Amino acid sequence: MDFLSKNVSRRTLLKGGALLGTGAMMGFNHVFGYSRVFGQAAADDDLQTIINLAATAELFATTHYLAAINGAGDLGLAEKQVDYLKAGFLAEQDHLELLQSLGAVPVVTEFYVPENLFSDKALFAAVTEVAETAFVGAYLAATRVFSKSADTTPYAVTTAQIAAVEAEHRALARQIGEKLPNNISYAQYTLNNVSDAVPVLQPFLDGQPADNSLGAFVGPVQPPTADDIAGIREEIEALGYDNTVQPFAAM
Repeated sequence: MDFLSKNVSRRTLLKGGALLGTGAMMGFNHVFGYSRVFGQAAADDDLQTIINLAATAELFATTHYLAAINGAGDLGLAEKQVDYLKAGFLAEQDHLELLQSLGAVPVVTEFYVPENLFSDKALFAAVTEVAETAFVGAYLAATRVFSKSADTTPYAVTTAQIAAVEAEHRALARQIGEKLPNNISYAQYTLNNVSDAVPVLQPFLDGQPADNSLGAFVGPVQPPTADDIAGIREEIEALGYDNTVQPFAAM
């Protein structure tokens, strides 16, 4: 199936690449059927909801990046781009393990993806950008919630740390898609609560997109095994990945 001819183009998926503010909500609504209104008054998510949903997103991210690493040949990725993905995988795994140490439990443990996601580089880059933009928005939403109380301030700093790394992943996805990686002045605050990200990512959780813009979804795709994780961790030194930086909440 020819994605670019039968489905939306990258320009349609991320209209002009301008995922910013309400523009991001419009883009998400077009692709994923997102219907909630940005800034809508709603109670803040509680701590357990935040960390469970964040753990779900991180588990999806590790699944996504591992599949791309394994499908690098089909995607036509250069060796350096595979290194980007391996380092991104390690960061998402580190985030997941931190969240699990705090008692987080992912709400699902297997995922669905567009059938051409790991064979069409343009599709992979565009979907990764959407996902990482959602992750940035979710962690900034968590930062907003946690910053309201002195008791949760350490968590606010840590979620800001994670948002910064997710923004790096977004830039690398744009580079893979041959777009300007560093195209914005501020990380995109697109969600008021972490739970607002659920409709954005719902097709990856249940395999039921709002339309066929991304083609049929297939799966479930299983998350990485302990051996998968250990195998990439063995490459930390060769990759130049620094795992000595600590989350503020653990200091």
